[in-house]
Amino acid sequence: MDSVHSAGKEEEKMRKSKRLMSLGLAGLMAASMMVGCSSSDKKETTAASAGTTAADTQTTAAATQAETKKESSGDKTKITVWTNNRHDLEYMNKVVDEFNNTNDHIEIEYVVQTENYENLITMATSSGQAPDVFGSVSTKMVEFANNGITQPLNPYITDEYRKVNEVEQHMYEGLNSIGEDIYWVPCGKRSGARIIYNKEIFDNLGLEVPAKLSDMVDIAKQITEAGNGEYYGIIFPGASGPFERWLEHSAEKSGITRYDYVNGKFDFSGYKPYLEFVRELYAANAVFPGSSSIKIDPARVQFAEGHVGIHGNASQEATVLTEQFPATMEWGVADLPTLDGTIKGAQACTPNNGYMMSAITKHPEEAWEVIEYFGSEEVLKGYLEGGYTLPMSKYMEEKVDMSKIGRMADFAGADYEAVYPEVPAVTPEGEDWRDALWNACLPEGPNIDETIEKLNKAYNEALDKETKMGKVKRLVIKDYDPLHPNEGTMEYLSE
Repeated sequence: MDSVHSAGKEEEKMRKSKRLMSLGLAGLMAASMMVGCSSSDKKETTAASAGTTAADTQTTAAATQAETKKESSGDKTKITVWTNNRHDLEYMNKVVDEFNNTNDHIEIEYVVQTENYENLITMATSSGQAPDVFGSVSTKMVEFANNGITQPLNPYITDEYRKVNEVEQHMYEGLNSIGEDIYWVPCGKRSGARIIYNKEIFDNLGLEVPAKLSDMVDIAKQITEAGNGEYYGIIFPGASGPFERWLEHSAEKSGITRYDYVNGKFDFSGYKPYLEFVRELYAANAVFPGSSSIKIDPARVQFAEGHVGIHGNASQEATVLTEQFPATMEWGVADLPTLDGTIKGAQACTPNNGYMMSAITKHPEEAWEVIEYFGSEEVLKGYLEGGYTLPMSKYMEEKVDMSKIGRMADFAGADYEAVYPEVPAVTPEGEDWRDALWNACLPEGPNIDETIEKLNKAYNEALDKETKMGKVKRLVIKDYDPLHPNEGTMEYLSE
C-alpha cells in the first residue's frame, strides 16, 4: 500500500503536529525545538512560544542577560523553565498561565526543547545562560551535579511538598540523589513497557498477545501474511532504541539485566535470546519495512494509522495515541512476554515529572517557588487526571480519580514494577550498548556472540578504569533480588 511507505504523508502529518522554535545561546549556537500539538489543533499562544533567534543573540546577549532575568511585567522576576516533554504541553501552558496571572512577583517563561536537550543545558550553563529550572535529566544527574550545572534542593523543600511527593521514600542513589543531597524529586512515574497492539487485527485473526517471547514470531508472521502489504506484524523504532523501548524491559521480567549487581560488573550475555528473536522476525518477513532506521514518531504514525499489528512502548503512548497521533482504530495494551512465559524479575518503571534547579540561577528562592508550584497537590491532581503520567506517591494516588485518567489506566497497577538501582555511568570505547545490540539484531548485522563479547570487554574495562580514577564507584548488591531490585544492601566501592 502506497500510504504505508509514503514519506510525504508522514512529513505532512508531522508538519501538522509540530512547530519549530529556536533559542540562541549567547552567540554559541542556535538550537531547534519541536513542540508537539494535540489533535484539537489549538494554537499554542502561551509562554511556551517564547524563543529568540540566533541573529538576535549574537549581539549583546551576555551583557543583557541580567536584565532579561528581571524583564517581564512590572517588577516581576522572570524564571525560565526548560523541558523536553511535549506531550503535556496543553496542560502545562494552562498552569503556567494561571501562575503568571495570579503571582505578583514571578513570571514563568516556559520553553520546550526536544533536540539535544542535555547538551543544550550544558552549553547554556557554560555560556552563563542556563534556565533557572529544567526538567529532570536522570541519566546525567550525577554528571550535572559534579559539573556545577544543578544544585541540591534540600534547603528549599517544604513540609507540604514533602508530604505530597513523599520525598524521602523516593530517593534513588545516582538517579535523583547523591547521598543525602536531593537534586530532583519525582512527582510521577512512567510505567514499564507494554505491548500495544491493533485490537481489530488481533480480533479478526483470533489472536492473543502471548506470554512467551518466541510465540510472537508466529503471530507477527500471521499478521503480515494477512495484511498482504496493507499492514505488518511488528514495528521497531530502530533509530530511537528498540531495547530502550521494550526489549530491555522484557529481559528484566525474565530476570536479565546488563549489569551483574551481585558481582559488580557488566554482563550483556543474557540478551542473546533477544537478538536471536529479532533476527527470527526479520527472517519471517514480519517486520515493518524500514524498521532498522525509522524514528519513534513515524513508527507511532504507522501504528496509529493501522499499518502495524504490534508496537512496544511505555505509558507515554496513552496521550500519544489519543492526542498527538490519534489512533484510527481500536488498540489494546498487554503485558510484555518473557523468555519462558514466567516473571522472574521486576520490570523497570521510571520516575519522572520532576525539576532541577540551575546551580547558577540568580533567583534560587523564586526558582524553588516554581518547582514547588509544579509539584503541588493542585497542579499534580490535574496533571495526573489528564493522563500525562502515573502517580509516584501514595498520597497523590489516593487523591486522583482514576476514572479520569483515560488510556493511562491501561498502563497502571502492575505489581511487578520497580525502580532499579542506577548502573555506574561509564564511557566505554566503541558503540553504546543499545546501538551495538540493535545492530546485531539485524539480518546483515555483526555476529551476536562477538558483539556481546566486545561489549562485556569494553564496558568492564571502562568500569575498572573510571573506578580507579575516582570518576565512578562500583555498585555491589550481595543480597540482590531481581524481583525487588531496590531493596538490597547497596555498596559503592572505590576499587
